[in-house]
Amino acid sequence: MKMTQRGALGAAAALACLAFGQQAQAQSSISFTGVIDAYAGSLQRSGETGRTNVVNSSGMTTSWWGFKGVEDLGGGLQAQFNLTGFFRPDNGGAGRYDADTLFARDANVGLAGGFGRFSIGRDLAPNFVPSITLNPFGGSFAFAPLLVHTQTSSGVYRGQKWAPTTAGDTGWSNEIMYVTPNMGGLTASLFYQFGEQAGNGGKNNVGANAMYGNGPLTLGAYVQRIAVNNPLDATAGDSKVFSFTPYNIDTGAVYKLAAASRQTTWFIGGAYDFKAVKVFGTWQQADNRLPDGADHDRHDLKSDTAQLGASAPLGAGVAMFSWARSSLRAGGDFGGPGWRSAVRRNTVSLGYDYLVSKRTDVYSVAMRDRISDQDVGCSVGVGIRHKF
Repeated sequence: MKMTQRGALGAAAALACLAFGQQAQAQSSISFTGVIDAYAGSLQRSGETGRTNVVNSSGMTTSWWGFKGVEDLGGGLQAQFNLTGFFRPDNGGAGRYDADTLFARDANVGLAGGFGRFSIGRDLAPNFVPSITLNPFGGSFAFAPLLVHTQTSSGVYRGQKWAPTTAGDTGWSNEIMYVTPNMGGLTASLFYQFGEQAGNGGKNNVGANAMYGNGPLTLGAYVQRIAVNNPLDATAGDSKVFSFTPYNIDTGAVYKLAAASRQTTWFIGGAYDFKAVKVFGTWQQADNRLPDGADHDRHDLKSDTAQLGASAPLGAGVAMFSWARSSLRAGGDFGGPGWRSAVRRNTVSLGYDYLVSKRTDVYSVAMRDRISDQDVGCSVGVGIRHKF
């Protein structure tokens, strides 16, 4: 396309005006940012009937894009907004899955200053920051054992898909969130999600977390009570936030245990960087409340997950190792021999992340997965991640 001299002069003038305007409002900005992550591999979680060769998205970080804005209001006060959504670079699809909302990662506006930060809209859940900070694979929902157990539905036992042991998603809609200022390395956050159901004021999500960092030491914890699914929940009455199906190993029978309508989860963890190696450890437990009735009176549905890991600089990258063990238990008598009212899962991952530049890295991961009474599943993946 050809540009006339007049057009070139006009474009230069427009750029000059834009530059002047940006300089005049240097304390206000809007940025377009995100991460694109794709990998090729071969996947088979424990209990799955066959192996699948894939090109998938989001091996180490869930791919996302969007806009973030800040306006300086004076006196140390800022207005902020975030509009970010997930996408799948393997097929060009929007969201983490077909039914995901457009801005499922962030859709909020708020104020920040010396008091901390308030936001309203869709924002983080209490579980997100502690979980991804305190495991060596970070936000890898495909390969981090802690997140595979607590946040994904991959894996099968007795024909039933593994239910994520942490309910409520990693982000909450219809939320008010408050984050304290950094107090000597300690930051705390409060979360409240409205269920928006007339006549059912108890249907809401509420939680808190805290993170502490001082030199090589990092500590984190969260507690959350879940009654609302995310990102959308239009269920009238109580929602089904967690389910577990006991089964009989001798007869193949299953017991249709009522789905939990409430879940309360506690989490604590830490990491220490010895420079030659960084070690990680976490523990969490979830209590699931069954609806009133026979199952509520006879059974007590709980889960717990322990995770240990390490990372170490190696050449121009980082080597990573993590192991997690989860136990699901439906206490009580189901009658007769052969009943499995408890299921365990052990998963271990080993990976290497090579830093090509500040914004681009390539990685490889191998994972071994085992659920009670099921065959071992092994998965591998090699991918590229770019931050923009």
